[in-house]
Amino acid sequence: MTRHEYALLDVFSDKKFGGNQLAVFRDGRGVPESAMQSIAKELNLPETVFVLPPANDGDHHLRIFTPARELPFAGHPTVGAGFYLAKGKDATLRLEERVGTLQVTVRAGFTEMEQPLPHFAPGPNRAKIASALSLLQSDIDPSLPIEIGSSGNEFIFVPVHGIDMVRKAAPRGLTDAAFIFTRETLAPSSTVHGRMYAGWQGVAEDPATGSACGPLGAYLVRHGLADGKRIVVEQGYEMGRPSLLYVRVGGDRDKITSLHVGGHAVMTGGGWIEL
Repeated sequence: MTRHEYALLDVFSDKKFGGNQLAVFRDGRGVPESAMQSIAKELNLPETVFVLPPANDGDHHLRIFTPARELPFAGHPTVGAGFYLAKGKDATLRLEERVGTLQVTVRAGFTEMEQPLPHFAPGPNRAKIASALSLLQSDIDPSLPIEIGSSGNEFIFVPVHGIDMVRKAAPRGLTDAAFIFTRETLAPSSTVHGRMYAGWQGVAEDPATGSACGPLGAYLVRHGLADGKRIVVEQGYEMGRPSLLYVRVGGDRDKITSLHVGGHAVMTGGGWIEL
């Protein structure tokens, strides 16, 4: 039997017990590929990441799992793994994932990742998505479109009128990942307040979704709601895990040229799995 050590982190929070939980297996070389999904299911965290030697031009290769499936890319595992691998120092890392090699920078404890450029498509009609989220059609903001956006994982972006609508949203037959958001915020310095459901990933609700907030930032720029220099997304408050995600969008509403998502992270503990 061999022990495989992991660290526990809370990502997109500067305080313990906020943000999004993550397990990082610091050396995934000895973990059989067939066991990775089982370990993620056993730990039952939103995501578990295994750090492996690079396969191409990166510093490390990451494999990311929810309790139900492997992901080609995810925000808080990338930010959390980068923070952990920097070992408390400033660093620039190139982390390989299935979507490609992503640059992660750590400066004074703040970790920021680049994301693939987003693409968008029309979303489902208002009646269908309202029903799937236990909302009324009148809860959805008609001045903004419902769109599907992706930088590696697809999300339906659903604009609603206020925080009360975000709070009452609940999945009812939802088959896709949906990010519900409003321009009403708890903090004056925030840009939007949101909530994300994706039961198909094995996580009913996610407290901080970096892979969604990047395309969300691009959505806001494309529709003239933000300039892209500093977008702050509040998430996780309905779960008791307050999270802040910071988004930078390069370019303008006609052409997005770069996308970055960052935040803080804290170590909370660790353990081992014996195989």
